[in-house]
Amino acid sequence: MTGGDRVHDHHLLHEVSRITDDYGALHRRTVRELAQSRAALAEAHQVLRAVSHDLRTPLAAVIGFTELLLDDELSPAQRELAERVMRAARAMTSLTGELVEAVALGAAPVRFDPVNLALVARHVVTRHQMLASPRGVRVVLDKDPSKDAPTVVRGDEAKLERVVENLVSNAVKFSPDGGEVRVVLSEDANGVEIRVRDEGPGIAADEMEDIFVPFHRAPGAATVPGVGLGLTIVKRITEHHGGRVHVESAPGAGATFVVRLPSTDEGVVDGSG
Repeated sequence: MTGGDRVHDHHLLHEVSRITDDYGALHRRTVRELAQSRAALAEAHQVLRAVSHDLRTPLAAVIGFTELLLDDELSPAQRELAERVMRAARAMTSLTGELVEAVALGAAPVRFDPVNLALVARHVVTRHQMLASPRGVRVVLDKDPSKDAPTVVRGDEAKLERVVENLVSNAVKFSPDGGEVRVVLSEDANGVEIRVRDEGPGIAADEMEDIFVPFHRAPGAATVPGVGLGLTIVKRITEHHGGRVHVESAPGAGATFVVRLPSTDEGVVDGSG
């Protein structure tokens, strides 16, 4: 080996050492920043949960007192004011819950246990049928899990129920008086599909991606309760379970939200990120 070769090797080793040190420093900084971000996220979740608790107590009192008022004999003007108070209090309660839930999705890992999605869907549909929409919107389920084989996926049952609940609640909100919301379950070799179809105003093609963006409100949603987090939560939970969600719609033709989930372990991802 000549002197020139030794100098070249020395420079090469020095450069490799420098790159290794830079990579190590970058890795340590990334890990540190990630830890700080997760700590900040956890702290934000704790703050939101505390704020939510503090807000829900007086809001529950407002709702309770308003319900008592509505049971009394009121003039039309008084009843209208009381109903406005009730709607506002319920909207604020929903908002605090959605904010906490949206933050919590990134703060806790998703459990993966066998879940009978047909039973989950039946629970949600039955709950809406028992509550009975004041506008006469009917909610129906196309699959009767008592007669068919279980539709099993792997996931977090509570979070998957939230997916179905958010989709059904959203469909009810956008349905016309006396309309129908239909929940359809199907299964094939590649996975399980749940479709929630409404008879609402429909969604324009250029809005279909935006509706999953946090706090996005479609032009026709000004009079519909909500803050634009329900579909974001649906998308995040679905993707954490290795699934996909999309919407099929056209203006004036209603909307069908489609959630596709793997029916086996394949495709399931870690939802802790």
